[in-house]
Amino acid sequence: MNSLQRITVLLMLLVLISEQNLHAQNIYPSSYEKKVVIVPEGQSRTFMFTNQMGLFYYGETSMPNTSQYHGLSYLTHKFLEDYIIELGSNELSRSKAEAHLMGDKLIRFFKNLSVEEEVSMADSLPLLTIKIHSEQKIPMAITPLISSSNQKQDYILDWSTSDKILYIAQKNHLVRNDDSNYPVWIGICTYPEGEFTPGVESLSNSSQIIEQKIFYPGKINIYLENDVFIFFILGDSKKEVLRNRNQMLKSLNIEIKKQKSQIEGVRQA
Repeated sequence: MNSLQRITVLLMLLVLISEQNLHAQNIYPSSYEKKVVIVPEGQSRTFMFTNQMGLFYYGETSMPNTSQYHGLSYLTHKFLEDYIIELGSNELSRSKAEAHLMGDKLIRFFKNLSVEEEVSMADSLPLLTIKIHSEQKIPMAITPLISSSNQKQDYILDWSTSDKILYIAQKNHLVRNDDSNYPVWIGICTYPEGEFTPGVESLSNSSQIIEQKIFYPGKINIYLENDVFIFFILGDSKKEVLRNRNQMLKSLNIEIKKQKSQIEGVRQA
């Protein structure tokens, strides 16, 4: 990390610390902290994860992200405001979860649904992982909420039918440069592999929509059987995003197996 990046990180940390002083319930767990903070249903705490790659994820344990500082950022540039998970036709409401916050991960327990959501960040990759575990078999959908603009024409969207990755980049940042020293692409994908449905028309009444300029590119649909991994991956190129995804799967001892998706389950999501 060069001197400019170090200064940028320090400035961002100062902003986050300032916000912490305004909210007494904020929690910024250290990766070395083993204590588990339990947040009951109906309550929420703010938290932040960071890694060695300049990646930050700042959010709420038990409610949608609401602050302008919340979301997934590389240094001070934000890529992702938040995400929405649907099981069947119902949105997974964080306020109905008991949250367990640790130094390196956040686990939300949705006891009424027998569902667990685990949020963690890879230490040596620019990548955020969401793991969903369920005792039931049910269609599932993930909707990313992309930062910076709510206009589709401001973005390049590319769903790779071979990689099963949704690649998104801002048109004004298709090439990385010294003035905009942050990765070009964010890739969103699942394991097992899902299918992408462009456009979102069913979120107008969503309880998790943030009152900011955000873009809803569409949904990745998948049939949930036991475990599903969701990855938000940064990279300067699509190849780098793909390489980071494959490295993460390797670290999780997961081998990519090309197989026919469960079409009926995906259609119902």
